Amino acid sequence: MATPSEPDLDGLALMGDVLTAYRHDLERTPDVAGFGARDAAWLKTALAVERLVSEPGRWMARRYERAGASTVMRSRRLLAETEQMEAGGALALAFATLGCARRVWERTDAPACGTAIFRQARICRTVGATRAAENYYSLLTSFATRHRLPELRGRACIGHGLLRTSEGNLVAGRRWFVKARAASGNHPVATAVSYHAEMNAALSLGDHSGALLAGWRALSGGVLPRYDEAGVLVNLASLALMAGHPDASLATVRRAIRRCSHPRVRLGAYAKGAAAAAALGQLPLVNRFGAALIGVAAHVNVPFEELEARSELAEALFVVGDRARARRMARTVYDAAQSHRFATVMQRCDRVLKDTQETPARVRLVGAAQRVIAELAAV
Repeated sequence: MATPSEPDLDGLALMGDVLTAYRHDLERTPDVAGFGARDAAWLKTALAVERLVSEPGRWMARRYERAGASTVMRSRRLLAETEQMEAGGALALAFATLGCARRVWERTDAPACGTAIFRQARICRTVGATRAAENYYSLLTSFATRHRLPELRGRACIGHGLLRTSEGNLVAGRRWFVKARAASGNHPVATAVSYHAEMNAALSLGDHSGALLAGWRALSGGVLPRYDEAGVLVNLASLALMAGHPDASLATVRRAIRRCSHPRVRLGAYAKGAAAAAALGQLPLVNRFGAALIGVAAHVNVPFEELEARSELAEALFVVGDRARARRMARTVYDAAQSHRFATVMQRCDRVLKDTQETPARVRLVGAAQRVIAELAAV
């Protein structure tokens, strides 16, 4: 087991039975007694799934069929409930429940099983268990290929790209995102998500026009779920700010907040809102976005997203003139990010700590990208 000073790259803390998982989630969130109004229902569902797959006796084909047909194993309902667990911060509970369900679904419902593998990979990536996430994305590739699930094959490529990006290898990440479209057979949803991910990589590489166009392509098909659509809007808000249009950025942030209440989206949106407010010199608005961000962060367990958002808030405070508070926040975030090896977060904090922040030049955009900015401002 990894010590507190070592990153849990293999996701050892996620392994275990449902009750152990639930206790671990609570231990990681010591300031709350639960995860919300659905807390007891989540645990009841998880225990029911665990009991079903743990019953003694030989598991023959007919028994798998009966288990798959049971009410508790209905894939649409169970996948929705485990996603609620994940969004609420009960990550280990969601991971354990999906692991139990996969034992049945791999025989009875290949799409649900593939989705469960994808969700487990995402949870691993969220908690910084990067080696485990790599393994799950590789498993998803082979599973999706075997069962002819093109969207999930594309999602696996996107996952590999996100891991490369979080390590700071942005060029390799972008190659994976481009590969995802071919791997998915240009599946509409996987293609849109790949454009979203490519937008982030292009942004990090300084290709602002490419990022804007990729983000707009991600939205243009109208196929993204609200969560992904809101994520694209958050990043478009960031690009609008870089292009020197903080008002357009704020409008886009507010649209993202209206589209989705998922904690990951809200963390990013509040951070971008603080940055836009800082560019306008509005400290009270920076503080309002900052308070909202801290409020969300206090009730979820999403280390990368939380630390990334806090580092952006530190930058916003620095820009708007509250430098002492900015440095305190950056130091705390830097130490936490270092334990997870979140290179991009550490770099942002380092700029605040070393007072190497520079007023960025307004980025120059090609004509098509400028038209995207105009569309955002018109929202």
